[in-house]
Amino acid sequence: MFDPVTLNIDDYYCDIYCGHYFKTDIFDPRRVKNKALEKSVVIVTDVMSIPKFEMTEYYNDFLQKQNIFHEIAVFLLDGARLIGVIGLFRSAKEKGFSPPEIKRLRKISTHVSRALTNNLLLDDTRYQKDIFEAYSNHSPIGLIIFDKNMDIHFFNDMAGDICAEFLPGERTTSPEKFIKNFLGGNSDWRPGFRKTILSPALTRFTMHVLPAVHHNFSFKELYMACLFPEYLYSFKKTSQDNKLIYPSPLTSRERDILELMLKGMSNQEIAGALFISVHTVKTHMQNIFKKMDVTNRTSLIYKINLLNRKNIV
Repeated sequence: MFDPVTLNIDDYYCDIYCGHYFKTDIFDPRRVKNKALEKSVVIVTDVMSIPKFEMTEYYNDFLQKQNIFHEIAVFLLDGARLIGVIGLFRSAKEKGFSPPEIKRLRKISTHVSRALTNNLLLDDTRYQKDIFEAYSNHSPIGLIIFDKNMDIHFFNDMAGDICAEFLPGERTTSPEKFIKNFLGGNSDWRPGFRKTILSPALTRFTMHVLPAVHHNFSFKELYMACLFPEYLYSFKKTSQDNKLIYPSPLTSRERDILELMLKGMSNQEIAGALFISVHTVKTHMQNIFKKMDVTNRTSLIYKINLLNRKNIV
């Protein structure tokens, strides 16, 4: 039971229902699941006799104190899956729910169930999208999702940095121009296409296009281009201390931060590992960029890799 929405019921009763009485509710879905699937709209006499109902804790300690006697439960279903319940109440002075009213509620429940199902599906899709974006933005691999018209549907932070090396100063539009430059003019490209490319900064990348993915909400075929920087595979270590060689101007703390960054950690993760603030990490990163004469992580990692390949101290 979570996030209940009420109308004409005091918040106090809603709170005590959620705290305890939902467990004694005769319409608890765990008790009446078969009835719910069969009828979708269930009244008291579908569950038990009125005399027996009047003896329950739920009626005596909860409903009666609110001057409620009649209750009807409208179960919202997605196939055989329960996705929500609407409870309607009337006092003992009022008439019970009539067969025509029950019939109308059954029709209404069908439309409400469909709308709620679509809304939950949309929420779940948004959640999955947020999760994908969050994890992909921690990836050391550039990821670009595009369609046959070379329109971009998504690109992660690393893809933005890599494409910016090819088109400096065009961070937001560079992935689309990058794809059109390297695939749009190439009649040989197809799913599985693989090509090694060299950026103006002399960083080598391998681009691999994954097979198309079809989904239910669009007729478009979507492809993913993966950009693998050479430095992911070619960091070299010295034989003396088994550590990466760093340029002399870097301080001890800057080297600590750089080492964690090379492991693929985000600023937030580096801050947690070194017990410092994210702001401090960003300040150190800016200092490292200045000392190394670079503007982003991609160029920085490439330069560190180059230093180690040339064995420069």
